[in-house]
Amino acid sequence: MKEATPSHNAGSPALPTSRLSRRTFLKGAGVAAASAALSGSSALLSPPAAPQSASRQIVLATISANYREGFEQVAREYEARNPGVRVKVQIMPANGYETWLRTQIPGGGSGAPDLFNANYAWGMYERGLTVNMSPFIEQRNPYTGRIWQETLNAQFLEKFKVGGDVTFVPMDFIEIAFYYNADIFQSLGLQPPRTWEEMLRHAERIRSAGIIPFAVPGNADSYWAGTVGWMARFFSDAYTRHLVPMFLSQPGDWDYDAKKNAGFKLNLNDPYNDAYVVVNGERLLQAVQSGRLRFDDARFGEIYAHIRTFSRYWQRGFHGANNQTAYHLFLTRRAAMLLETSATIGQMMRDMEDLPPSARFQWQTFPIPPLTSSQFRIPPFRGVGGPGTVLGVVKKSPEQVKLTMDFLMFLTTPHAAKILVEQAVRNRRPLIGPMLIPGAEIPDFIRRYFRPFEGRGFERMSFRGLMDEQQSVWEWTVWAQRYMDGRLTLPEFLQRYQKLMIEAVPRVIAMQKLDMNPKTRDRVDSAK
Repeated sequence: MKEATPSHNAGSPALPTSRLSRRTFLKGAGVAAASAALSGSSALLSPPAAPQSASRQIVLATISANYREGFEQVAREYEARNPGVRVKVQIMPANGYETWLRTQIPGGGSGAPDLFNANYAWGMYERGLTVNMSPFIEQRNPYTGRIWQETLNAQFLEKFKVGGDVTFVPMDFIEIAFYYNADIFQSLGLQPPRTWEEMLRHAERIRSAGIIPFAVPGNADSYWAGTVGWMARFFSDAYTRHLVPMFLSQPGDWDYDAKKNAGFKLNLNDPYNDAYVVVNGERLLQAVQSGRLRFDDARFGEIYAHIRTFSRYWQRGFHGANNQTAYHLFLTRRAAMLLETSATIGQMMRDMEDLPPSARFQWQTFPIPPLTSSQFRIPPFRGVGGPGTVLGVVKKSPEQVKLTMDFLMFLTTPHAAKILVEQAVRNRRPLIGPMLIPGAEIPDFIRRYFRPFEGRGFERMSFRGLMDEQQSVWEWTVWAQRYMDGRLTLPEFLQRYQKLMIEAVPRVIAMQKLDMNPKTRDRVDSAK
């Protein structure tokens, strides 16, 4: 994902990232030392407010334990600037977090948090349970002196809007790239590949040396939301990107935005060219219904032929492997490459520290290389990642929402974001990816691993099932696994793929309550 351009606030102290050595990251440092290093305040951060007559509370409930100490320090600083306000940080276990949110938020009572990780609450905005942030991000942030949205990542705000509304603020993001054993590469005289085809030639060399080229999980979870599913997504995005103009919102459509769509010209050389345009979902569904978008044509045939060829270089029995199996093959030097998320960087660094010296190896990362052998004009593969820690606001009283938004503005300043990064590094917490708040710099000894995950652009239209409708994704998983293990030929798989996507259309229409008229807004306005 393209990172927002860093900008330092002249009034904010430069936090001492140079002090954060690799040893500090791996061995940790005391919270007291971290607090001392971060004790400066920004000239643009607002002065303490007048004392409040009664205590007011903001509850931040998230599973983002990597920012535990950072959230606590930012909360204490906010309290110092706003006497009478108490910020409670709840770090929840991932297991059960979504269920807890869906139990507490609809009640809107004292048990409901004010801020939460919205990655675990899809659909709540449509039910009118969370706040539309669009009016707020257009206001001036009193802690920076700038319009709030100018200091947030615009691409993520646009990409994840719901019906044109901003429903959460992203703090960081996660992306995928290849990890490789640099010692194996060096011993075979290999460099990070520049093309997909060169990567497969490397795989031949590696396999000839008696080493598994790629460790890949192939269980149902991998197709549903993991490695094989990622492959289907970045391939289908590249092969269908030329169709984006077909699905654009047109003048007269309820979601048409002339600033974004008028005069749009597709440029396949720019991975961000279509990042801001508005795509109308009903037009996409109409294209599937009419056959203008088919999943049994030559393009999709080429996609799955390439993925099947790629699988020849995976470990035997990959359909029986999960994420941990694949990771262990790489960590124990039995496999040379691994397609994983940026969150694995911290895990890899810790595991290398824990291994005996004789078992350690040099490793690095490289981006997914572009495919050059196609009968079609295929642009480079783009990212399939998304926001990691994304904060939504529960709809409560106007006064409580205003207070929560004020704290969120403080939390998304460069000053606060630097605290989150510094404290995570000092306390050996994993960083899942680069921060999306300008000015929050990751130390160089970590950043070099992150670079291949950045600047890749966004997938715009990618397909496994139809619009990620659950039944169609499940059916795709079943047929794709059978094709990959040789129980279906490519034509048989494509025939089933086309059929399941056609059958998914009425289910998507019913689920989203669409009237299939692009000119009318079907979303319930109670979500506003």
